[in-house]
Amino acid sequence: MDRDYEPDRATLCTDLGMLRTKAAPQGDGSYKISGTKIFISAGDQDLSENIVHLVLARIEGAPEGTKGISLFVVPKKKLDADGNPGEMNGVSVGSIEEKMGIHGNATCVMNYDESVGYLVGEENKACVRCSS
Repeated sequence: MDRDYEPDRATLCTDLGMLRTKAAPQGDGSYKISGTKIFISAGDQDLSENIVHLVLARIEGAPEGTKGISLFVVPKKKLDADGNPGEMNGVSVGSIEEKMGIHGNATCVMNYDESVGYLVGEENKACVRCSS
């Protein structure tokens, strides 16, 4: 998994407690994910029908610092009743990062605009999950 950077938070990989991406619980067990991530390798491509992102975010009301961070799976396209990619999910590329090397994949700024996401594991346990 890429380091979870956010704009103006280039040190986020060493201080996850500064995370600002938000997750708002919905009544159906999903979450609305809102925020921006930078330096996401292969953030977008057109080789497959869908892309799935793993996103670190803080659920509303979660504890401050690293103890309040949760992990979510966020597809670029929502799945229809048959499990096929359907309508867009509010995931978009803000820009492609300019870099000196590794031009084989796009390193992107990714925007999550109330994207539907699903909790991976337990609430507030992302740091435990990512380090195991």
